[in-house]
Amino acid sequence: MKHTLHHVSKTIFRSFSQVMLQQNTLTGLLFCLGIAINSVTMLLGALLAVLVSFITATLCKFNSRLVQQGVYGFNAALVGTAVWFFLPVSFLSLILIIIAASFATILSHILLIYSAKFPIFTAPFIMTTWCILLFMKVSGIAPVTEQFSTHDIADFHTVFRGLGQVMFQSYWLSGLIFFVALLVSSYKLAIWALIGSGTGLLIARTLGYSEGTLLIGGYGFNAALVAIALAQRYQGKHYLIFIGILLSVLLSQALTLLAIPALTAPFVLVSWIVVAVKSKITGVYKLP
Repeated sequence: MKHTLHHVSKTIFRSFSQVMLQQNTLTGLLFCLGIAINSVTMLLGALLAVLVSFITATLCKFNSRLVQQGVYGFNAALVGTAVWFFLPVSFLSLILIIIAASFATILSHILLIYSAKFPIFTAPFIMTTWCILLFMKVSGIAPVTEQFSTHDIADFHTVFRGLGQVMFQSYWLSGLIFFVALLVSSYKLAIWALIGSGTGLLIARTLGYSEGTLLIGGYGFNAALVAIALAQRYQGKHYLIFIGILLSVLLSQALTLLAIPALTAPFVLVSWIVVAVKSKITGVYKLP
């Protein structure tokens, strides 16, 4: 029993670490702490979703190695966080987390099989959450709106808010803890995440994008994820990373203008584009 609990807890924390493309138990634990200091509710939603994902993957006999690495759980973690970001805690939203987490896990499995040339990243989370938001719109359910204070916010705070927003956390201290969590796993990728968020901020400000969105880290989190993903795959190819960051900001703005919730879609699409173009040039698909 003790061994089983230890095994499950490691899988859960690795699932959280995989949100930022890491496979480190301590990193995942720190990510949980970062969420908790801003919203215990969202942490509980994420934990429930990861547990449901683990049960689903186990019952469906998915690849046990990938399950233990958290590959099936991280999209569910984001879904669980998203549900209690957009919806109040209720019996309906609780059931929604369970259904959505199972759906995201099965979708992850399908994409892993049929998208062998491309990493799936957070695509299952995006698809699942878009379905939830569409269901809410059709049902006439208004999403919860979080009130942000943008008064007298230092750019220092905004950069860390960009990291926090990867998991729907607007508190800059959550982002700082996420940065420390990344340091535990890889100091180089932690620095790139910070560069990504900061560069996203500078690009958005230079282009005159919404100051409100900018100050809460809205243009930083996709840029940070792109920086991590491309720095992992193309070490030394710094120009690719900065091109990716620029494209992620432009795509975030485009989706905003189209009234489509961006979520982490700019990160996924830009990373896929860079991988595809680079692979076309070299003739090789480079996976992690």
